[in-house]
Amino acid sequence: MSERDNDYADKSTLPPLVARAALLAERFAFRNSCARVYAPLLKMLAAHVRGGVIGEMGTGTGVGTAWMADAMGEGSRIVTIEVDEPRARAVADLFAADGRVTVLHGDALELAAQGPFDLIYCDAGPGKIDHQDVTIAMTRAGGLILLDDLTPTRTDLDWWLRCPDVAAATIWVTPELGAILAVRR
Repeated sequence: MSERDNDYADKSTLPPLVARAALLAERFAFRNSCARVYAPLLKMLAAHVRGGVIGEMGTGTGVGTAWMADAMGEGSRIVTIEVDEPRARAVADLFAADGRVTVLHGDALELAAQGPFDLIYCDAGPGKIDHQDVTIAMTRAGGLILLDDLTPTRTDLDWWLRCPDVAAATIWVTPELGAILAVRR
């Protein structure tokens, strides 16, 4: 989750569900929503998943979830998990009418019980900078893992670039913000 480039003050250009998730972030004074610059990448990756399952570690207030739900492929679904119970309940209410989205309360690693996943979005928590083997194990062979909030000086995600169990690359969405996209071998 990012505190950078996540200004959702102008909701007039947002898809309705993303705007409602941004309002939840305001209600909870949650400053770590998915940075807006990641939206095209999230939407493209979600649209790529056809009839599969997307996992998200770190729901926050559902902004990233909403970007993915807005674009995900036919027959796909999202399972997202949030450690903060009040936020998890609020996001579950937000997506209550969308049977494609399941919101769970718990630790990020508990998402493994819902896999395997075709796409994992590691937005926060364990599985991104530690216990990476659990994240890989819950991803199908050929499945994608997205790790956001990379900066030019951040090094705690470099493990992913050296791991023999994935093929990984760095993607810069701005000069200061990037992501690592990995494919499970």
